[in-house]
Amino acid sequence: MALQTFKLLFSFITVFLFTNFCSAQKKKQHTTEVSTIQQKQEMTFSDFLTRLYETIPHIGEYTNSSEEYFRQLLFQVELHSNHKVTGALLIKIFKNSFFSESVPFNEKWNDLKEPNFPDSQKMSNHIQLEHLKNTIRFFIADLRRMGHKTLKNPYRGYGVTSPSGATWYSFNIGSIVSQFISFINDSSANTANTEESKVVVFYWTDISEILLIGKGYE
Repeated sequence: MALQTFKLLFSFITVFLFTNFCSAQKKKQHTTEVSTIQQKQEMTFSDFLTRLYETIPHIGEYTNSSEEYFRQLLFQVELHSNHKVTGALLIKIFKNSFFSESVPFNEKWNDLKEPNFPDSQKMSNHIQLEHLKNTIRFFIADLRRMGHKTLKNPYRGYGVTSPSGATWYSFNIGSIVSQFISFINDSSANTANTEESKVVVFYWTDISEILLIGKGYE
């Protein structure tokens, strides 16, 4: 009788330990999966710049005008406007805009002034998004104002003042991204947000800053 009791108790303990082991393994697996997802969503500033630069080769495959690219960029921003902003999402938007549908031009965009640089941390997500959209709309309208003659001028890289009063040194997305990266690399005032090893918070207005700095950096 005692032996049977011992066997039953031993079986119970074995099942209990096995069940707990399986539960722990599932929990560990879930934790690993969550950690992997988080790692994919996080990005250092250095990683972001590297991946941003990798979008540039696509301009060799792009046959439309700079204005058309920015209308496609606006379409992609609106398409992803309900998504959480991550570095990976911003890269995706830049990249997909080479092959995207576009937003038709709106004459009201001619009334827009060149946006100021955004103070992203003090802006709500909605205001950030509107700032970005208006930045892109301004780019589209200003490129139209400058016209084909200006955009084909071989000396345009020395600087052009558009009819709106905005200064342009770069006119297509490839050179704008390159000049933005040059600005970051040349800047002697590296902030905490540009530390290579630091995972940074991304905002919609990061695209605004890339465009505004990239077009105006000599």
